[in-house]
Amino acid sequence: MKTIAWNDILKLPDGALAGERRVPKTQLAEQAKLAKASATSIKLLDKVRDVRFFASLNKSNSRILPVKDDAYGIESVIFLTCGLNSTTGIAEALRMVHGCFPNPTVILAEGFANSGNAVSAALRRKSFAEHGSFVTEKIYSSGPFKAESPEYAPYLERLSFATLPQTTLLDYLVALGDRTLLARSVKALGFYPVCKDADAGLLMGHVKEMNALTSKINELKDAKKSKDATLADTTKLRVEMRKLERQRESVMDEIKEICR
Repeated sequence: MKTIAWNDILKLPDGALAGERRVPKTQLAEQAKLAKASATSIKLLDKVRDVRFFASLNKSNSRILPVKDDAYGIESVIFLTCGLNSTTGIAEALRMVHGCFPNPTVILAEGFANSGNAVSAALRRKSFAEHGSFVTEKIYSSGPFKAESPEYAPYLERLSFATLPQTTLLDYLVALGDRTLLARSVKALGFYPVCKDADAGLLMGHVKEMNALTSKINELKDAKKSKDATLADTTKLRVEMRKLERQRESVMDEIKEICR
């Protein structure tokens, strides 16, 4: 069930909107096979309830220039709405959907984790190994969030079309992706980080470091819960976790200082 009016947030040009027609899952599976995805990976599509074609942003409806060179063949940025059947394996399922399209895609996901939402953007480039094929260069994910939460309001405001670069489609997608990556830090920081333009690169570096430390801490927590972990193992893991947590707190202090 649709829970959010996405274009009230994105404010894409009317000419870019596609009417949210359904993309058959059989078509996605076929595209995944053509991209040589494994049967196990294709099975991830079972976690997807439905995919709809929300919008296609291109030169004709936005005046934003395409990028066609040795690395990229970006003639449009595709926006998809995606309903989900599961609360687990979401990142892998969305990666599978991204891989079904040659152009960069922005997935607007909803319908999981107590009516949560997520945004996932993928930059696609030409394959160096196989002529005519495309591979995913980078995925920018917000992680799950509730669109009505006030902490995420600054992030959603920064997804508005008018606030994003309109030089090339690559610039537009990367800026949207970077803003989406920053949204991953809201749960740890308690706020969406915003800084002066001059400090944007420094902020992004700190946020990436914080997210990496959080991932390592979560891995250690899982290992600590393992039935096979001995007392010596859990003691060692606890010491390592505290070390990483102190490092993360130091990075968070740097982020807060930049965002003052």
